[in-house]
Amino acid sequence: MKNTKKVQNKSSKSAKTNEPVITSKEIDSQEIDELKLRTLKADFAVHIEEVMSEACSNYECVLCDDHDIGILWSFLLEDSISGFIGIEDNEDGIGIPTVTTGLHLKDISDYDRDELLNILELNSELVNACFTVSHIREKIEEEPEPVFAEEGESIEYNDNEEDEANDENTIYKEILMIQCKIPLVSFDANDFSGIIQNLMIQSDMALNQGNEDLE
Repeated sequence: MKNTKKVQNKSSKSAKTNEPVITSKEIDSQEIDELKLRTLKADFAVHIEEVMSEACSNYECVLCDDHDIGILWSFLLEDSISGFIGIEDNEDGIGIPTVTTGLHLKDISDYDRDELLNILELNSELVNACFTVSHIREKIEEEPEPVFAEEGESIEYNDNEEDEANDENTIYKEILMIQCKIPLVSFDANDFSGIIQNLMIQSDMALNQGNEDLE
């Protein structure tokens, strides 16, 4: 009779459990991208405010994101030139976050369609910039007329009448602007003054040339 030897089942001994092992490589890439984007925005907010504090007469953060990080600022240069700078996520477009810098040039509310088209045609002469038109709502501040009540008489306020009065005191303007977009990852806050100067030079040259063509 041959001697038999019981051999252990190696596969059962080395069997691994189905419990997942979490590694850094398995972190959701979308979460990493969101964290990187938030860090880029935070760095941008800090650096651009440092630059604007030196270059601008006045500036103000007018919009923050859900994490209280500034994403849009208005600014004033030499107490006369107004503009804005802000971050756009472009999720529904190119999908690349960009920094948009714009300057308000002049009120063109009285321009007719042909005059407006002539200006927009000048975009072909601009380099990394474009003319755009912004529809701005402006409220005219007027002191309310005093209302007097006779003795024993109560005054009833009609909200609809108040809304109508507010609409009457509101005017709408078409403002010509020039702006440029730069990818957020490529934007350097120290280039702010150079970007502004470039936009001003290009707008002056294009609009002056456009006026000469119209004469």
